[in-house]
Amino acid sequence: MAKINFDAVYAQHAKEVYHFLLRLCADADLAEDLLQDTFLKAMEKSESFDDRCKLTSWLCQIAKHTYYDHLRKKQRHPAVPLQEELREEGPSFEEQLMDADAARHIRQAVHELDEPYKEVFLLRVYAELPFREIAQMFGKSEVWGRVTFLRSKDMVLRLMENENQGKES
Repeated sequence: MAKINFDAVYAQHAKEVYHFLLRLCADADLAEDLLQDTFLKAMEKSESFDDRCKLTSWLCQIAKHTYYDHLRKKQRHPAVPLQEELREEGPSFEEQLMDADAARHIRQAVHELDEPYKEVFLLRVYAELPFREIAQMFGKSEVWGRVTFLRSKDMVLRLMENENQGKES
């Protein structure tokens, strides 16, 4: 791979990676710090980028791992209570993602998922990658990406329902 011009890469991709991190951590200052760490790590690992995925996908992968490293270092896994019950007549899954409290609760449930469900969910919902790109990252078909995402979404909803039922007892 040719040498990467990181000034250009930062100018072109920093905003998108920042928003990805902001959706993960819901803290603007932390997202900014993680963004800087992400690009530093990307510079250090630039030889590992091999054009099998988009540069943005590669950067978001580094950002996600940087965020996980931060969580492990700080041992910060806050329990956020669900304020509304999940009911079929309630808000849709997508509407819940827009609500900050529900989004924190969803992130907590996502972290309980096993791989590859956790990774596929994060790439689809937070990085907003198309199923085709997600599947390519795993060396699988686009159908696999869609099915894996739907399964992960169902698992998140079940985890949230189980936690909600536990709080009612």
